[in-house]
Amino acid sequence: MIPPRAILAAVSFSETSRVELVLAARLARHCGADLHVLYVEDPLLDAAARQAGIDLSRSTQRELQRFVADAWPAALCSPETHVVAGAAVDVILDVAHQQGADLIVVDGGRMSGAERLLFGSTTERLMRRADVSLLVAPSEWRPPQPDAADLSDLGPVIAIVDMSDQPSVAATKAARELAAVLGTSVEVVHVVPDAETPAALTKQLAEVDRPPMLVLGKNVPSSRGAWPGAFVNRVLAGGTVPILLYVAEQIAQM
Repeated sequence: MIPPRAILAAVSFSETSRVELVLAARLARHCGADLHVLYVEDPLLDAAARQAGIDLSRSTQRELQRFVADAWPAALCSPETHVVAGAAVDVILDVAHQQGADLIVVDGGRMSGAERLLFGSTTERLMRRADVSLLVAPSEWRPPQPDAADLSDLGPVIAIVDMSDQPSVAATKAARELAAVLGTSVEVVHVVPDAETPAALTKQLAEVDRPPMLVLGKNVPSSRGAWPGAFVNRVLAGGTVPILLYVAEQIAQM
């Protein structure tokens, strides 16, 4: 649902993840949504700690609380925090369903070297498997108004539409609704998803006065191909723009 009623931020304790949490918190405040913050514990480490009589989740929960406090304005949202051991993608989707999250916010990383491998192993698998909308935050993103506690002065919400693709058409309506809540304009850009499109789009975004947000439609699950997985990878690699992969309610229920 757009605007979201409940947002789940799946975090690590990295600086790039802190950027993601700041975006999630500002969006939650602007939309009046509940905020949940999740840390996925490594299952092998959790099992080893239990065998040693150590309650790893308790210490991780304290660390997560400190992480939230340092990612202003996340603490202002009074988020519910979760520490769960298991396979990352499975845990993230399970907690999103349990908490009724309309949106999962994830970290896009810097898209180079080891971080590219991390992106492929976690965020990209979420892009393919999620039946909940995803907001991917690039590590270079910065709030449009640092002193504000929401997304005031955000640039346009840009819907990237392939007219032959039903989910991307549904995303246009979501982009309009989100823009209305955020108090900004909406633009609809028709593209053909090919190898040249991400570079052309990145160049176009560089000419926008205020940093925008992109909205694309997402299949459930996404087919293995260039739309949206590799497309999102390439756009994030060349820009600093958050990308919302929107799952329409009627599509998610199929």
